[in-house]
Amino acid sequence: MSRALHEAGGVTTSAPRAGRRRPLLVGEIVIVLFLLFGYDRVAAFTGGRAAPAIAHGRRLLAVEKTLHVGIEHRLNEALTGHRGLGSALSVYYDFAHGLVTFGLLGVLYLCRPAGYRAARRALVTLNIVALGVFAAFPVAPPRLLPGSGFTDVVASSGTWGSWEASSSSVGQHANLYAAFPSLHVAQATWVLLVVVSATGRRSLRVLAAAHLALTVLIVLSTGNHYLVDVAGGAGLSLLSWCVVHRGPARRWRLPAADLTGARVPLAG
Repeated sequence: MSRALHEAGGVTTSAPRAGRRRPLLVGEIVIVLFLLFGYDRVAAFTGGRAAPAIAHGRRLLAVEKTLHVGIEHRLNEALTGHRGLGSALSVYYDFAHGLVTFGLLGVLYLCRPAGYRAARRALVTLNIVALGVFAAFPVAPPRLLPGSGFTDVVASSGTWGSWEASSSSVGQHANLYAAFPSLHVAQATWVLLVVVSATGRRSLRVLAAAHLALTVLIVLSTGNHYLVDVAGGAGLSLLSWCVVHRGPARRWRLPAADLTGARVPLAG
């Protein structure tokens, strides 16, 4: 429950605004479960076309080579020579995007009901749009391009998340040809947007920015994404954020308290 009493322009009211009430928890749990588990199965149903996906992947590499921006292969080679570092980054790749993204969503639900709905809508929007792109434009990641010379660092790491190298039910249902756009980068960008919007604390903003930067480095060096995937994921997150908030950057700041619980002035 949001606070029954709040101050707005110096006037105290006795009833909470509708926007400050938390949505029903059951419905939110269903949404999170879909994003965590059901999404891969829907993506696998709409994707999985190997031939066009490989062709699209080769085309993206050729374009990057022409533009002299292809850095994925060099990063992949550098990481392949460091097994311990590769395993550590693989664990981060496997689990951090889910833990950080949905952990932050939970904090918003508990501490920032006024900003929760908009943040959740932006997250759901970017996932739904990405699903449509995966269906219309399947792209094989660099690690699945035959003869490309990329090493599948995550699969060879032997970490808990290297299910792609096994015959597990999770691996069977995953969409292997959903490289563009990068959902890891899209969600990390969403995290940064939420933190910047919700708090002025520099330490939290630096952590969110570091999470995004590390995610970009990992998806490129492990052979899971192209540079254009990274740009596409960040762009998709920004677009979804703008569509949901319907305003310029100065209006993105979420109202009420920041993530630490301290009160901040209402935007506008």
